[in-house]
Amino acid sequence: MRLASFLSLVLIAAFLFVGILRLHPVGEPLGNPDVFKDRGDAITDIKNVDTMDDYYLRNGQTETGSNNLVASVVFDYRAFDTLGEATVLFIVVSSISMLFFTMIKRKGPETSGVSRIGEFPGGVSRVITFGSFLLYILIITFGIYLVVHGHLSPGGGFQGGAVMASATALLLISSLMTRNVQKTKKIFSFFESLGLTLFIGIGFVGIGVSFLSNFLANGNPLLFGKAIAFGPNPGYLVSAGTLPLLSLAIGMEVFFGLSIILVTMYHAAKDE
Repeated sequence: MRLASFLSLVLIAAFLFVGILRLHPVGEPLGNPDVFKDRGDAITDIKNVDTMDDYYLRNGQTETGSNNLVASVVFDYRAFDTLGEATVLFIVVSSISMLFFTMIKRKGPETSGVSRIGEFPGGVSRVITFGSFLLYILIITFGIYLVVHGHLSPGGGFQGGAVMASATALLLISSLMTRNVQKTKKIFSFFESLGLTLFIGIGFVGIGVSFLSNFLANGNPLLFGKAIAFGPNPGYLVSAGTLPLLSLAIGMEVFFGLSIILVTMYHAAKDE
């Protein structure tokens, strides 16, 4: 576990080093240079557009195809910052896993006090068990909705991943996820690493322009590139280019990363 975490950190560091070399050059225009000229129109009456927040408001919707300007900033204009935040979460999860590794390993694969396979957990009502399972499905569904629609409405990978992680907490407190902690953590670790790797991989696909370039925006509609008009509109699920893909990768990383923390802390706190 510790060796895998160390190798993952080395791989991420190598990706980041190469990616930094292809960041957008400082001082070059980020988009249409005309946006920084004095202008005004009947729709927005925006004048003296000479700051970055004005630029995002004026261009974020049409350049990225996202109606959620926060998602445009987080996963497009400042996606490299988001990668840093995701890496911090990965390091936190790895640190907690290594901190409690010896304690959990000593308890063995079968945690004391859990029920045998095919039996209901001892001391837990069947109403709570079935209710928790039904709520788990609803929470996961809502979390997926937040991730998938993050570029169209409030939400995104971080929010959706945190919501889905609360479903893991529900399974723990209802004793529905108390067996084979080592196998559970291995599965969660795989998908957490996969989410962060996908984020970095998508960034390198667009490296012909710059690292984490939104190369799918306003391109082929079948590849999340359908353009949307400036102004109030519902948007499209296949718009925003790489934003939905990056949101999905972050949602996966946050969901399984927080789940690893919850499972680790839960089993570390159980009595011998």
